[in-house]
Amino acid sequence: MTFPILNDYKAAMSNAKTRFASLDITPQLDHRQNPVFNAVNFAGVFKVAKADGTLMAVKCFIRDIPNLEQRYRAINRFIKKAGSPYFIDLEFHPTEVYVLSKIAGSGEFPVVTMPWIAGRSISTVVKLLCERDNRPALAGLTRAWAKLCLDLLNHGAAHGDLKHDNVIITPEGRLRLIDYDSMFLPELKGLASPLLGGINFQSPARDERHFQADIDHFSMLVMLLSLRALVFQPDLFAQYNNGENIILSRQDFVAPQSSSLLQGLIKSEDFFVADWAKRLLQVCQTGALAVQGIKSLLNSALRLDVAAEKPGAKRFFYFLSAGLV
Repeated sequence: MTFPILNDYKAAMSNAKTRFASLDITPQLDHRQNPVFNAVNFAGVFKVAKADGTLMAVKCFIRDIPNLEQRYRAINRFIKKAGSPYFIDLEFHPTEVYVLSKIAGSGEFPVVTMPWIAGRSISTVVKLLCERDNRPALAGLTRAWAKLCLDLLNHGAAHGDLKHDNVIITPEGRLRLIDYDSMFLPELKGLASPLLGGINFQSPARDERHFQADIDHFSMLVMLLSLRALVFQPDLFAQYNNGENIILSRQDFVAPQSSSLLQGLIKSEDFFVADWAKRLLQVCQTGALAVQGIKSLLNSALRLDVAAEKPGAKRFFYFLSAGLV
């Protein structure tokens, strides 16, 4: 199926009162009077207000996702049943927005709606904490990440694209997952993976045939190792962050033996940084997607404190409650 381009959806948003079949929404506008939106892999996500003033996200697709409705119906059921604090409730609308498009033709196209979640990406928060040398906060975020990962594993689900900008930290300090296009659920077994995730968080060995519950293992470990390493060396962020990662990147995974960063982490004085770096090296060398003992590893991370805490350092949730993240 061919989908409209973003400009087509922007035009539809400018006439939202007549273009949407069931949604009574008003698009939020920027200082130039253009609709506020974020561009993601397969879509544009528009910020709108419902009739009662509540903010909502409307996801309009610009690329075809095979079995789109089947996937989102399954995700909707999972979120409602699981009761996980990390997912945002959503609704799939199969023929909701009428679009005039030279590319896709004129007609009604599907959208996904969910509450608009305020907050900042995990990478933005990590940058701030590293700049402030707040090691206790980084340690707290490491534990929070481990808890999120265990929740996914315990539900037998996989996000499919865990990365720096798909995890939002709300002003209340809660981690929330966004962008569920490539999510794996047991009832979707047998489908192909619609995308392979951010290259700086995924195994180079992953391809579209890999669509099972362990596809998050690699990115879980990459993020966990990165956060723990920054507890002891916050300056690594400024040195290795490229805007599309935390500190590790695809080249570290492709050639782990020659990666100065990964080899340096293996020599860390912190047992967990060194151990997790060795585990990452092993999975990179073997091309495995699954990380053996991933649950035990994450459970150990839940109990970690800050060995490198500085006197008087402010705690993680101070920054959150003060609105600084």
